[in-house]
Amino acid sequence: MNEITGNSRFVIDAGRGRFNVQAFAGGLLSFAGHDPFFAVRRYGGEIRFADDGRTVESMLVVARAESIALVDDVGEKDRRELERALREEVLETADFPEIFFVSKDVSLAERRAGVFIATAHGALSLHGRTQPLTIAAEVSFGNGLLYASGEFHLRQSDFEIERVTAFGGTLKVKDEVVVSFDLVAAGEPAKP
Repeated sequence: MNEITGNSRFVIDAGRGRFNVQAFAGGLLSFAGHDPFFAVRRYGGEIRFADDGRTVESMLVVARAESIALVDDVGEKDRRELERALREEVLETADFPEIFFVSKDVSLAERRAGVFIATAHGALSLHGRTQPLTIAAEVSFGNGLLYASGEFHLRQSDFEIERVTAFGGTLKVKDEVVVSFDLVAAGEPAKP
């Protein structure tokens, strides 16, 4: 049983949180400040605590690549073009349908009463490539829930991803993107 919360396993609930990707425009449209902003609609996973009740044993986050949607206020034709390019040319979701982050090295350090900084050293699998990644998050607990928020940067080239080009080449996304999250996970009591 987890001495922090009374739970040994937390299951991520996409309906209660958010997972976003901020890309940055290059090309001719960069002057207009059109930086595409995407939301990951389908994701899940779990965080497991060890028997000592304070140590995270493992963490898994899985996202469905085809669920990434443009949330910018753009015309429907532009939205379809950007999302098509993202799915077919960039992420190649037919070949690489899932994105995984796995960690068995997570530390929790109390920042202030009830608020922790979690540092997860793990591996991100994206577009058929796996790279080491460290993610830091602010974590708190309440009412049987785990709340985690943070952000991390990644370079698409590290995963051999072709950057989005749209609108006849006038929009080309830069290599680095910022992924931000506010995850909510529901606790499950330890089994006797």
